[in-house]
Amino acid sequence: MATPPLHNKKRRAVLTLTLLTIVWGTTFAIVQDSFSDISPLLFAALRFAISLAIFLSFFPSAREGVLLLFTAKTPSQLKLRKNILIVGSTLGFGYIFQFLGLITTTTSKSAFLTSTTVLWTPLFARMIGFEKFTPRKIISITAAGIGIVLLTHPYPFEGIVIGDFLTLLCALAFGVYILWLDKTFPLVEEAIGGEVNSAIALSAMQLTIALFCILIVLPFTTPLHFHLTNYLIFSILYTTILATAASSFIQALYQKEISPTAAVLIYTLEPVVTALIGYLIVGERMNPSELVGCGLIISAMLVGQ
Repeated sequence: MATPPLHNKKRRAVLTLTLLTIVWGTTFAIVQDSFSDISPLLFAALRFAISLAIFLSFFPSAREGVLLLFTAKTPSQLKLRKNILIVGSTLGFGYIFQFLGLITTTTSKSAFLTSTTVLWTPLFARMIGFEKFTPRKIISITAAGIGIVLLTHPYPFEGIVIGDFLTLLCALAFGVYILWLDKTFPLVEEAIGGEVNSAIALSAMQLTIALFCILIVLPFTTPLHFHLTNYLIFSILYTTILATAASSFIQALYQKEISPTAAVLIYTLEPVVTALIGYLIVGERMNPSELVGCGLIISAMLVGQ
């Protein structure tokens, strides 16, 4: 018996988003090592600016979408712009809060607090009536939460610093972003037409707003520094093409095929990938609790689908 098209689309979405977390997992060490050559938010601004330039240079639907941000007149266009403002600003401030938080908090606490998005996304979805809690979702979310704690082991908390608060705001912002991305795509598709063209337009529109947010905050952060090196060029190109441009397009195109909770459970695989890369390539050791944490997160993702 042939698999129904709807199931095929869902399976393709799960597989593609899972592969996307592998890309995200490989970028963590690359981004962290780049901060000796460039200020964190300046790095983010360059990533978003170059990604946006790629979309605008090669795709007419991207130019059409960005133009619509400034020329919206009809009620449907104004509604679309309102939703894009939410998607783009939560994406931009998610990065802002995360990068600024890393200045004062530890890497393990940052990984833990950012991963609490797995709690906020389904909670927000439930609050606005987008999703309902089911026993399977509750079990998956709980298992993922325990797995994150065991994997990132942020304890003991040696006092709460401003970076912890900022990183928690990052998780809240990403929680809203994941949810609102699904709410916004149908509006973009109505205005642009076609799934692929709409995903391209949505990517360019959200990058425009996110870049604007970063540029507003940039002058008020720590003193800027920039030292052009071969490694920095590699870091910018790698994270721009794969982790920003391709990532925004893939999320826009495929995330809508599954629920926000199912999507965020997939995204919790990112710290697992980071840990496995550290083990396989760098030679870092994984203790039993970290292995159990990885297993719980992977199990939660599978059960959540």
